[in-house]
Amino acid sequence: MSTLKTKLLLLKGLLALKEVVDKGSIQIAAGENGIKNSNMSQVIRDLENRFNTKLINRTFNGSCPTNSAQIIYNDICGIEELLNKITENFVDVDALSGSVSVWTEEGLLGSFIMKDLSEFYGKYPKLRLELLMRKEPDISNMDILIIKTKLHPNIHGTVLFKFKTHLKFYTSKKYLEEHGTPKNINDLLENHKLCMIYRYMNLPECQSMIKRAKHLNTISDSLALIYRLVNDGDGISIFPSWFEDSSKNLVCLNNIDFEYEMETQCICRTEIAESPKVLAFVNFFIDFCTGHNVPIDIYY
Repeated sequence: MSTLKTKLLLLKGLLALKEVVDKGSIQIAAGENGIKNSNMSQVIRDLENRFNTKLINRTFNGSCPTNSAQIIYNDICGIEELLNKITENFVDVDALSGSVSVWTEEGLLGSFIMKDLSEFYGKYPKLRLELLMRKEPDISNMDILIIKTKLHPNIHGTVLFKFKTHLKFYTSKKYLEEHGTPKNINDLLENHKLCMIYRYMNLPECQSMIKRAKHLNTISDSLALIYRLVNDGDGISIFPSWFEDSSKNLVCLNNIDFEYEMETQCICRTEIAESPKVLAFVNFFIDFCTGHNVPIDIYY
C-alpha cells in the first residue's frame, strides 16, 4: 500500500506532467510555475520511473506527450478540477465577509432575485449585499453593475457575464377575457391599453410604435409596478421573455409582430474582478439565471 508521502509525490508528478503537456515545453512549464528547469525535468523522470514508461518526448522544438501520457491526461484534468473545487469551497471565511455593492435596474433584483436572496445569505452569512437600483449607475462607486448595454453605452469595466433576452408583448389571462386578444400590432395600438416602462419607450425600435398608441394606460420607471399592473389584468406591456415563467397569469402575444433583443452585462471594477466576494455574488446570479432558463455566457 502506498504511503501518504508516496501519494503526494505522485500527485506532484501528475500535475507537473499536465503543465508540461499544456505548455508544450518543460522549460516554459517550469518558468511559469516558479520551478527550476532541472527540478521540473527530475519530477517528470521520477514519474516515468514510477510508471516504468516514457511520458514525454524531449525535442529541440519542445516537449510532446507520448501515447501513455495522453491516456492518463484526462484523469489528471479531473484531479485538478477536484482540487480547484475543494479550494473554492474552503475560501478564507474573512474573504467572504463584509459587503458587496451591486447596482441593477429596479425590477430585475427587486421582483425576482430578492426572493432567492435567502439562499445567498444562507451560503454566505457574513457577506452583506448593498443593492442600489434607483440612481444612475456609477462603476467608480459600486463593486458590480448589472446593466443593459444599449441603455448605458458609456459604462465600462471587466465583463463577468452576459445574457440576452427577447422583449415581447405580454398581458394576463384576465385582460384577454375582458378585452379579447389583439389581432395584430395595429389593433393593439388602436384599441388596447398599454402599461409601458419609461426606458423601453426610449428605445429606437419602440419610439415610433409608442407614438401611434392611443391608450397609454400607465407609464412608469418601475418595472415592478408595470409587472404588477399587467399581471393583475390592467393592460399590455413589453417584458423580457423569461418573465413568462414568473407567473401563471402572464400570456405572451405571439401573434403580435414585435420582438426586440436586449443584451445585459454584469461588469465590475477591474481591480476586484477576482475577489471572492464578487465571484460569490456572480455565482449566485448565474445559478439564478440557470434556474429561470435564462441563457448566459460566462466570461470570468
